[in-house]
Amino acid sequence: MHSDTVSPEELDKAVAGLPVQVWNAPTAAELYGQTLNLVCRTRGGRTAGAWVVPLDDHGTAARRPFRLLPYAAPWVDPELHPVDRHRAVLSMTRALMDRVASAELPMDPRFGEAAALAEAGAELLCRHTRVLELHPDRDPRTGYVATARNHIRAAARGHTVRAAPLDAFDFSRAVVGQPPDAVAARRRSGLHVGGVEPALCLAATDPDGTCRGQVFVLLCDGAAVLMHSWFDRAGARGVPSLLVDEAIAWAGRQPGTDLFDFEGSVLPGVDRFMAGFGARACAYPQLRWRRSAEPGPGAGEFG
Repeated sequence: MHSDTVSPEELDKAVAGLPVQVWNAPTAAELYGQTLNLVCRTRGGRTAGAWVVPLDDHGTAARRPFRLLPYAAPWVDPELHPVDRHRAVLSMTRALMDRVASAELPMDPRFGEAAALAEAGAELLCRHTRVLELHPDRDPRTGYVATARNHIRAAARGHTVRAAPLDAFDFSRAVVGQPPDAVAARRRSGLHVGGVEPALCLAATDPDGTCRGQVFVLLCDGAAVLMHSWFDRAGARGVPSLLVDEAIAWAGRQPGTDLFDFEGSVLPGVDRFMAGFGARACAYPQLRWRRSAEPGPGAGEFG
């Protein structure tokens, strides 16, 4: 296994026809602008892995300046033997560490090669999301807590939920506590990725036609990811639950989609809200690493 950095055009050729996640597709390189594109190949020249790594403004740190896509884990050919999957991720991680001074990247719930990251010298922090498994023969509402079902019924009596154009989503209300450039970047990203990947905007309106909340959902890697949401706290009881319920129902109708990913929250109240839909906590690693200033024991570890 050997990993090289490639141009966006070379990346496009290397992953053509492969089921890479949206965050490892040429689209990701376009969205982030400055990326380190890694491709791991077998001795025979077959693409074994790909990793589009977002970089900071200086190009020296592997991190997302803004959360434009849900995760940033490498893609590895699922047909490889586990030994070769490990080798591919190890090769790409070492190539990454050779080219940047530090890294902080979220993996994803389906990433299973944490051992390779650790072997390369990264520190792994535990993060979690909430995921709801979607089954064609099972109504997901059977797993909702009574409070969630009650909120949905209450909101449905006074609100109508309809699909809306992606550009109708109000990113300024969904992305709070962030500078204007972050909001603008999220909007550009959402509209761009929504043009190349299946995405949905749902809006809940009251009888007067006033929008009381929206959700923005992206389909990627067999999951429907709740990327953004907002709701009007004044007189909108149950609207968040109603919107999520409608989004889950939509996701269940999409071929090849078997998970609804809430993308987690560090806020206990929001996390409990997600759990109320029967969504289980799913841990995934956050890669952290920084090159030591002085070589020696522990060099390469995040200190």
